Amino acid sequence: MFNLFGCSSNVKYEKYSSKDPEINISMDYISGWLYSEHRGSYNSYAQVLFYEKGDEKKAFKAAIAVNVKDASKLKDPPVTIGVMADDLKSKRMKFKDCSLVSEASSKILGEDAIVMDFSYKTLDKLYDATAKLIPVNEKVVMFTKGDKLYTIRYENTAEDFKKFEKSFKHILTSLKPKS
Repeated sequence: MFNLFGCSSNVKYEKYSSKDPEINISMDYISGWLYSEHRGSYNSYAQVLFYEKGDEKKAFKAAIAVNVKDASKLKDPPVTIGVMADDLKSKRMKFKDCSLVSEASSKILGEDAIVMDFSYKTLDKLYDATAKLIPVNEKVVMFTKGDKLYTIRYENTAEDFKKFEKSFKHILTSLKPKS
């Protein structure tokens, strides 16, 4: 069993509470980071994206995303976290030099969860002719709560990944459904 508990030193947090009823969570996020909520086309998902604010010269910035899908709207129920994980793995393996570094079971909000770590190469900036491939690490946590399917991801350059890894663990432990 993978343990998600950890504390972050020297990092301050602010409280996020979703405005979108489909997301329906509150949680801590890293103070100074920006966030935005949005919906997929045809309301296929709801998402909040938290991203590092800072150096404009830095093309690739750390990000934490919470993605929520309504299981009742999916074409082929029942969708399980195993099915979700397999789908994500097949998509990630299309990235250059992708590898599944680890996969473990855990608990989030009292529910079974799958935690996966990936490494791969992706473009350091989109829509730019000078873009180059850089190594990236990503930690993904997937679980279901009621009829909602949650995917929570932390992505950063391989070089800077450890910088917010403990913060990501803190954020996961702060996650709560809104009443």
